[in-house]
Amino acid sequence: MTNQNKQKSLSEVFQELQRDKNKQVQIYKNNQKAKQEASFLFHVKHRTKKDNIILVIIVLIVLFTFSLFSRNYIFAVNVDDGPRNAIGTFEKNENPVDVYAILAENMSNTEQKEILDIEEEIGYETQYISNKDMPYGEIKTIQEGFSGKKIVTYVRSFENNEMIEQTSIGERVLQEAQKQILEIGTSKVLEQYNIHIGDKLYVSEDTDLKKTVNIYSDRWLIIPRYYDVTTLEIINETWVKVSYNDKNTGYILTDYLTSEALTPGITELSRRTKIFNKVDFNMALNEPSGLSLEDYRTMLSYQPQDTNNVFKDNYRMFYDAEQKYGINGVFLASIAIHESAWGRSAIAVNKHNLYGFGAYDASPYESALTFDSYAEGTDVVAAWLISNYLNPAGTVLKTGEIATGRYYNGANVTGVNVRYASDTAWCTKVFATMQSLYAGLQL
Repeated sequence: MTNQNKQKSLSEVFQELQRDKNKQVQIYKNNQKAKQEASFLFHVKHRTKKDNIILVIIVLIVLFTFSLFSRNYIFAVNVDDGPRNAIGTFEKNENPVDVYAILAENMSNTEQKEILDIEEEIGYETQYISNKDMPYGEIKTIQEGFSGKKIVTYVRSFENNEMIEQTSIGERVLQEAQKQILEIGTSKVLEQYNIHIGDKLYVSEDTDLKKTVNIYSDRWLIIPRYYDVTTLEIINETWVKVSYNDKNTGYILTDYLTSEALTPGITELSRRTKIFNKVDFNMALNEPSGLSLEDYRTMLSYQPQDTNNVFKDNYRMFYDAEQKYGINGVFLASIAIHESAWGRSAIAVNKHNLYGFGAYDASPYESALTFDSYAEGTDVVAAWLISNYLNPAGTVLKTGEIATGRYYNGANVTGVNVRYASDTAWCTKVFATMQSLYAGLQL
């Protein structure tokens, strides 16, 4: 082989240089393309779907343009302007981007946003205030609480018609909420007695009403056993401030107090005790006894001397006369029992006159008045006594009439005896019957 044959032709050298150049260019372009694809994928994952769609369109344009200028065929021209021969080769893209798949995904998913106002409730708070004048644990409403209203503006995001996010961007109050205020009792003493301030307590034995909170304090007076007092204030677990008879105010040790809750029946016992304690030979008879209708039934229903059941069957007439005229009904019943021998006298049986009303000593039966019923006779006698015997002249009576006071010598049984009966012992006998009837209440 000659030296000339060993040497490459100019054309061969040119082609070899061109191939090296093309190879470097292709490597650069491949790197640029890879970077663009990576950037594209990053933005696809991190941008909104609307942005993704725009990005995909841009990428398509870029890829289309790139394909026009980066074909894998390179042409070289011989120095002698001869025929052009392809000196490059086509390299297959091993990791193509599926543009159509990306487009399909972004076109099938839609994102929507909406702004709307929603009326919502504003909850109210509760304030608690301790009250030492209420039983422990008891709750009292001082102010009712109620909820308010507000308009809240929201932005909602939807994807494929499904809400994926909701954000509040503002609110407007329509009505303020009002807080609830509650008082809670803290008094263990009131809880123990099951009472409130202003309720009744009862003394379990004769008790001093003290002037101060001190066991050695002077006393105002002694309160009788079973009498009631009005609770004014709980000083502590030992002392209670009370009022007695609505005028005497002082302090009593809690050891001497009880209530209906602690001593069932104490209220009724107190009422009857106060009635019985008023029974006195000089007691005023122009005042009601305070007995109930049931008291009169109990008092007159089980009397062995009442063989004709006159008083058992007519107990109500004494109660009614007391309510109508303000006279002591037990006094009326005692006169009737004494004058009629428990309803067995001829005047009582034949004339329904239990009182011997109108009778004179010379002709008692003939002069005694006749009534249509025992109730009528009782009503007449009650009206006569209250106007003529038991009140001074000019007194305005319960019925609105004016008392004559014609035979008034005092409003007690002795004063009535002066003109009502010739027997000077009449008052003693009638009062003894009164005591017996009161005792029948089994106090």
